[in-house]
Amino acid sequence: MSRSLTTLINLTFDFEALNQKYVIYKASLDKRIGNAGYAHQLSLVERVAKPKALIKHSGYYWILRDQHEKTKPESADIAFERVAFEDCSPLLLGRLFVRALGKVASSEFFSGLGETFLFVEPEKFFEHTVYKCIKFDLKESVRFNALFISMDGTTFSPIETAHKRANTIEKLPKFEFDMESGLLRRNPKGNLIVHSPGKGKFTTNAIDISGKELISLQKTKTGALYHFVDLMNHHFSGCLSMQLKSIEATWRKHYKKCNVENVYQRIYQVIDNHGGLQVVNASLKEEGFERLKQQRWPVKIKFLDSEASIDASKPLLVVLDSPEDYDKAGRSDPKASFYSEHRVTQSIYNVTITSVRNKTKGNALSPIIDALVKEMAIKQECLAQQFFIQELQGVYWFVEREDPPYGNKDPIFHILKCRNGCFQYEQQDAFYFDDLGIELPEKKRYFETLSYVIDMAQQSPRICTIVHEEIAAIPDAARLFEVLEHLKRSNQQGISRAFIERFLTYGAYGQDPVYDKLVSMLNTHPLQEEFDKQDLKIAKIGYRSTAEKALIDGYFEQTGIMLNYSIKGEHNEYLEALTGHFYDADHSAYFVGIEKGGFKFHRGQFNHLRHLEGPEDLKQVCLTLTQSYFIRNKLATVKPFPFKYLAECKDRFKYSNT
Repeated sequence: MSRSLTTLINLTFDFEALNQKYVIYKASLDKRIGNAGYAHQLSLVERVAKPKALIKHSGYYWILRDQHEKTKPESADIAFERVAFEDCSPLLLGRLFVRALGKVASSEFFSGLGETFLFVEPEKFFEHTVYKCIKFDLKESVRFNALFISMDGTTFSPIETAHKRANTIEKLPKFEFDMESGLLRRNPKGNLIVHSPGKGKFTTNAIDISGKELISLQKTKTGALYHFVDLMNHHFSGCLSMQLKSIEATWRKHYKKCNVENVYQRIYQVIDNHGGLQVVNASLKEEGFERLKQQRWPVKIKFLDSEASIDASKPLLVVLDSPEDYDKAGRSDPKASFYSEHRVTQSIYNVTITSVRNKTKGNALSPIIDALVKEMAIKQECLAQQFFIQELQGVYWFVEREDPPYGNKDPIFHILKCRNGCFQYEQQDAFYFDDLGIELPEKKRYFETLSYVIDMAQQSPRICTIVHEEIAAIPDAARLFEVLEHLKRSNQQGISRAFIERFLTYGAYGQDPVYDKLVSMLNTHPLQEEFDKQDLKIAKIGYRSTAEKALIDGYFEQTGIMLNYSIKGEHNEYLEALTGHFYDADHSAYFVGIEKGGFKFHRGQFNHLRHLEGPEDLKQVCLTLTQSYFIRNKLATVKPFPFKYLAECKDRFKYSNT
């Protein structure tokens, strides 16, 4: 499958129908109130115009009203000018109608402070209730010459959950939860503000909700996106049409677990070549340290009895507690004392280890161990200023721009200079590139994030710009929810004894090990008429051999009950949009997803598209450098892998200066 749906959209309007139902006004504020705050200006325009939708766009306020409200709004402070729909850009019209969704679909959407939210669900934070929502808007991509849907998880929480100054709280917009409609509403006297408590943990949950039932995916970012498109087409039927656009792959490559395993063997070798790993306990408790001792490690390992035994030349892993735990115990936090510019040090909290549930196989901590070893191997490379895990020949600079939080300072450029497998990190200002005669491309839209790969091997440097606009490749929701419905049925029903007995009569599978497993399962439970997924798991019946697949697929074809995620074919075709390396040469766009095979997750996953701008051969170099399976913990990386080393060196530089 070479096609993938995206958050890019085709948005068309019927101007004749629009003129029959709505009118648009452009509002200009008097200079006397032009310096007032955005919220004050917005509320002033809203009170006068009583609009169906109100946005600020290109420096003006734009109002959408119903056609039957024939009287033009009037105010001494605001000038209103009627504008023809035909004279408005698709982005302006699209944003207005997105905002109008808060009025016409008020049982699910609400608008506040010029923004539109889909209410998803409430959740508890200690004794408080927080409300998880998704903010919708439209943006314009210059790179794709198209509009796209912008989504952002947003959490509304009681004021008491925010540890902010009173004057800061006072300036924030307030909301309340309307018990009658079940929705959040703007209210200056309300007790809710936009805030994600608990170190922001609710923000990501707001767009990635994991419920007890698989079908809860319909409340996630995937479900919300399709629901939004359906509501736009339903409520503004005849006036507009919104359709998701797809992109076509010029080439598609998939990677497998063996590719990942080969890379990780090189990672382990990096640690072993530098003396192996030493582990010391600086936690107030012993439990986490003792659990690490019980694990099977893929590298040479030595557990130290005391800090005095630490070898300054070998990588060090430290088990710690949080600063709050040390403070409660009347102890100073020892973390900083273990870090040195001349040794690789990685720390892990004791509670991170102890909170992982044990498994019968005893490998519950394997993902954590692999992540720790991987991070330490990368730090070891940064210390040596040399790539050991993955080769990089040639002379390339990898550049990221850091803009100051306030506009009164110049940007900083972080540069990783690589030459035939060795690298060094530098910080420079904008004049550095001017002096070299290198002109780095600028943003074309405020929301773009740019990274640069510069080929320095030739006399005239060549630049490839990696543009991130937050456009995503998305699952096919129709396929996705179909699979989930089948899986939901398998939680309630199993495979019947009668079907298993008929299957055993087929001579073709008599020699397969599954035959004896099925017979044993039936004999063990002589009175049981139905066997669920747990029964099959206990009997060690999977979805690997031809006979096992014939059993599971056959029962699905007959009953629609899907007993295994891994069923291939049209039923999980949507997954193809999420796997491997995908490149669309027409738009110079790519995304990187998971390895191919199986139903890997309960929730719809988005893969962000990135646009490449530069010489064609340099684009291909950038794409090749994403074929790295250790940066994202056994997944291919979304940017050329040296950017990970750039981030690591930037942190080391910051640490050494503080």
